[in-house]
Amino acid sequence: MEKKGAVLFRPVVDGNPVEDNWNIVELESRRQLRRAVHMLIELSNCPLVTTSEIQAQLHRYTETFGSLLARKLIHLLRSDDEQTRQSAVWLLTLVDDEAAIALLRQMSQNRQLARGVRLSAALALAGKGATIEAEPRRERLYAVR
Repeated sequence: MEKKGAVLFRPVVDGNPVEDNWNIVELESRRQLRRAVHMLIELSNCPLVTTSEIQAQLHRYTETFGSLLARKLIHLLRSDDEQTRQSAVWLLTLVDDEAAIALLRQMSQNRQLARGVRLSAALALAGKGATIEAEPRRERLYAVR
């Protein structure tokens, strides 16, 4: 029988490992969030599942995890897999989370990120109807002699 390695998780506060503050419930909650997000990604790729069914699942998970769900979906925008990014964009347009808008704006304007990631963030903003309209340019008049 194959043995699996045990990994010790140590929380870090201000750069120093904390020995006393273990919260196994929080680790399990993060695992459940990761599973929920991957299940939503799989559902969004399945042609037999309707949009209303996905919205019902998304609503249930939003009630359970709150804004962490939107943050995890935003994190998936950095994925190398285009299909995962596309599914995350579509799910982000369905999520009703105001905190996600600020994070998406920040991501779409970050020049250090790959162009595909910035475009995905901008597309999610457009799907939410939260794009920043460009300021109208002032007309410059020049005199020619």
